[in-house]
Amino acid sequence: MQINMKSFLSVMFAPLLYLRPRFRQDQDWSYRQALANTFIKVFLYIFVAFRTKPPLSLKPGLDGDRFVVIEPGAPELYTTIAVDNEIQPVTVGGTWFPSLYQYNTTTTQDKYVVLQFHGGSYILGDGRTSSCQFLANRVLERTPVSHVFSLQYRLACNPNGRFPAQLQDAISAYSYLLHTLHIPASRIVLSGDSAGGHLALALLRYISHFDDEKALPPPTCTWLFSPWCDIPAARNEDLWNNLPNVQTDYIPPSFPKWGAKHFIGNLEITSEVEPYLAPLWHPFILPSPVLIVSGGREVMCQEHDRLARHLGKIQQNEGRVEYFVQDNLPHDVLMVAWILNFRKEADQCAAKAGTFLTRMQSMSEEDATHVPSVAFE
Repeated sequence: MQINMKSFLSVMFAPLLYLRPRFRQDQDWSYRQALANTFIKVFLYIFVAFRTKPPLSLKPGLDGDRFVVIEPGAPELYTTIAVDNEIQPVTVGGTWFPSLYQYNTTTTQDKYVVLQFHGGSYILGDGRTSSCQFLANRVLERTPVSHVFSLQYRLACNPNGRFPAQLQDAISAYSYLLHTLHIPASRIVLSGDSAGGHLALALLRYISHFDDEKALPPPTCTWLFSPWCDIPAARNEDLWNNLPNVQTDYIPPSFPKWGAKHFIGNLEITSEVEPYLAPLWHPFILPSPVLIVSGGREVMCQEHDRLARHLGKIQQNEGRVEYFVQDNLPHDVLMVAWILNFRKEADQCAAKAGTFLTRMQSMSEEDATHVPSVAFE
């Protein structure tokens, strides 16, 4: 077990150092924001140092009837990259916000259902109320969404957890919304933060290549909040340490490295697999619009910029990609804003997602095609 002593020393002296703004990660951050950023970073160091492997349960627990169990979809939904000799589709769970979506619930023309994939480097998180309540509330309050379904996909550090386990679980969840609850694809929004953003983009790629559009039609749009863009590269800590914002963000290099190691496992990275692992370098024709949201102080900000540009350069994606940066934010604000006290900024990011959804839906209805390919703010 290796513990980064520099990080522990920084925690010991941080309460005193951060009394002066010039010693904080960003001088515009408050004392609480700077201190919380450091404590999250140390927590993630410890999480990796102890080789933690969080168990997942299919019991409702405190989520009660809002937690549901999902069986795998029809076998024909799992093809090509989703077929693996070792990894098979399994029963998974998920939590509804703010209440259980009933079969007879009417999804009106101005309300949507979000399929949310949580972050955590594929080795942490479960999508439940304890960790995702803040994110779900921001989406419900700031966007035209009536329900959020947060998937508890398999973690890569647990048995049978390497790729494509999470993609299989995402397919199962999307099928559950489409074919069990009969929610029209035009009323579904894919959403993911951090590793969940990577998963949302992987599912969107899978949908775009799937042979039967009636079985897996594209969602109305996709929100990517601080998406993880290049998993194989995360295995190299030197690359991570050389990124411009490594000092301002709370993600230590050991955390994505540990996640990437388990997510890839013994998988051979072939030409068919690599686009799903490293979407940064493999843009594709989007079946529906995508919003990418990043923080200006997060370690992957430059990658998000590059991802938006690469996707936007494809002619068929004209008008389908938008990129939004909140200048002073670290990684994945919608997930951690309640800890770091970036609540106002989280509200702004959620409102941006709502505006994007409304505008894209309006453009779709009007069949408008004259907007620029990438909008940068």
